[in-house]
Amino acid sequence: MKILQGWFLVVAALSLAACSADTPDSEVGDSNTSEPDVGAAESAAVTKRPFAPMLDGEWIGNGISYGAYRDGESPGEDVTSKENILEDLTILAERWNLIRLYGSDPQSRNILEVIEENDLPIRVMQGIWLDAHKTEQENDEQVRLAIEYANRFPDIIVAVNVGNEILVDWSYHRLDDIDDVIARIRQVRASIEQPVTVADDYNFWNKPHAGRVADELDFICLHAYAFWNDKTLDIAMEWTESIYNDIQGRHPEHTIAYCETGWPTSRIYDDGSYEGGLIGKAGEAEQEVFFNQYDPWVDANKVISFYFTSFDEQWKGGFDGDNPMDKAEKHWGLYFGDRTPKQVLQ
Repeated sequence: MKILQGWFLVVAALSLAACSADTPDSEVGDSNTSEPDVGAAESAAVTKRPFAPMLDGEWIGNGISYGAYRDGESPGEDVTSKENILEDLTILAERWNLIRLYGSDPQSRNILEVIEENDLPIRVMQGIWLDAHKTEQENDEQVRLAIEYANRFPDIIVAVNVGNEILVDWSYHRLDDIDDVIARIRQVRASIEQPVTVADDYNFWNKPHAGRVADELDFICLHAYAFWNDKTLDIAMEWTESIYNDIQGRHPEHTIAYCETGWPTSRIYDDGSYEGGLIGKAGEAEQEVFFNQYDPWVDANKVISFYFTSFDEQWKGGFDGDNPMDKAEKHWGLYFGDRTPKQVLQ
């Protein structure tokens, strides 16, 4: 995915939260079996902390990702108001009681404070945004703040995610040093009581070396998008379920949470880019079909899920090309940027 220079390079990294890639991921079963599985040899698995999100005795595992940025706002530029956050969370709490945050920063702190101050029925998986393009000090600060938040808001934060798509080969902000990632996981886990995970694409979790990371985790956070993997809508849910089953089979001792999947309501076509060459159509009707298959599957199977995503975010995906505002990255929300519901929720 191309993007403008300067800050927008960082924005491009964040936009990969929707699992976009310059090259397609491999299919189920691509496990590079020639690579040795060194996980068990180098690290004994942790005693896992259970991740079964509950609220008032009810399972709330069917969750959603949340970004607070409104149209015209973006990371590094704006922190939206607490009034806007309260409006967002009030909307979400009508249907979801579990949200995912991606980074540890003032915006996340405000979200947590709004939940606490208004006694909202929402629990949070707190994220740590690690990035090869950030300084070590910046990455350290993400870790420090996540630990601080997890201990300050122990009744709200129910899990902590150490890094988003930092290990899959195609990631813009990929970290090459797995030992360093493991050290950060251990630091976080030793400093908090909540379960700890790493969120990454299925095309990392299906590799043997993923075992080294999995051995350190309480549960696995899985990303898989039928759209980005060039699937048509008619087989999208079948493919989505098959990926879940494949990763569960590879890591049978772990709870697998579906931390990102979804379907966009807009995209660009035939412009020579990876996105432009995909075969899946995007639109509100298509999103409705996918969501209405995925959502009941989550409930029926009690799969912990963070659907991607709640609100459209215009800052994502870059502003290059002939029709930049049509890019899929900007249109994964179940709500428009103005907070009105799309067709699926009407």
